[in-house]
Formats: sequence, C-alpha cells, structure tokens
Amino acid sequence: MAVADGVRRGAVVGVAVVGWPALTACSYATLPLVGRLPLAGWPILAGCWVWAVGASVAVAALLVRRRRRWRAIGCVVATLVLGCAVATTDWPRAYADSQFRLQRGGLAHLAARHRAGALPPDALLPPRLRYLSIDGQAHRTGDALYLPAWRDWRGENGGGFAYFPTTPGRDTSIVTAPGDMGHPVRYLGDGWWWVE
Repeated sequence: MAVADGVRRGAVVGVAVVGWPALTACSYATLPLVGRLPLAGWPILAGCWVWAVGASVAVAALLVRRRRRWRAIGCVVATLVLGCAVATTDWPRAYADSQFRLQRGGLAHLAARHRAGALPPDALLPPRLRYLSIDGQAHRTGDALYLPAWRDWRGENGGGFAYFPTTPGRDTSIVTAPGDMGHPVRYLGDGWWWVE
C-alpha cells in the first residue's frame, strides 16, 4: 500500500514537473501553432495551462495532506512565479526574434535570391526554412518578400516575416491575410522586419 501511494505521489509530481516545460514550449510556439491549427491552437495552449497549474495544485494538496505545509507553500509560490513568468512573456516577439537569429543565414540567402530576381512570386521555401511560413512559401509583394507566420481562422488578420530591399516607410503595407493589410512593426536585422 505504501509503495502504491509513493508511486502515485511520484506520478503526480512528475506530471507537474513536465507540465511547466510543456506550457513554456507551447507558449513559445503559439504563432506557428495558431497559424497551422487556428481552431485547435488556443485550446491546446489552454490545456497546457490547465495541465501545469492543475498538476502543481495537486502536488500542493498532497503536501498539505501529508502535513508538509512549508513545502506546499513553496509549491504554491513556485507555481505563482512560473505562471507569472509564462503569462508576462511576449511569446510572439520571443518566437520571431529567436527564429530570425536561428535562421539568419538561410534568410540572408533567400533575400539575396530575391534581390537577384531568382525567386518566383510564390516561391517554395527550402526545407530548413519551410516551417517559418504557414504555407511553406515566400510571397513577392511589390519589392518585398513576405513569409506568412500566422493567420487567424477567418483570414482577417495575419503577420509574419518580410524582407524589404530598402527601408520601408511609415505607410508601407503588405497583404498579410485576405482581409488584412499589415505594416512593418519591428526591425529584425539584415532588411528583415516583423509585419503585423
């Protein structure tokens, strides 16, 4: 009986410990998740929140039941700190910035091909860059090159990575979704901008 209780407690703690990295990974991947699974992306993220917080509360309840109140308080404080950290992070910005840094060389090569006129209007991206675009393509719009990273399920809003050979002006816009015109909002580097 004691062994079964120990295994059960260990399983609950394990589920709680795994829940927070899963929530962090899901939060980081919100843009591609919502871009590719628009109707399922938000429920998946909500499920990760329920998993992480619910399992942590279950651990705190187990600790209270075993009269380990200080550990339970520590668990609650850790849950609050982790929850606040995940909730206050600008995940879309973290995703865009980190993906640009990770794929900088491939994006520079893509931009060079665009400047040379070697890309068709809707070019299939190389396999290592394909995940950056919801349709796996780079779209030429005027003199810019646009990779759609996300679009809402109704096609009314979108955003993504855009390359401009010259610095875009304040009135520069790109079609980011059938019902939306996006504007460059943040410079990433090497002529690439985040567009919303």
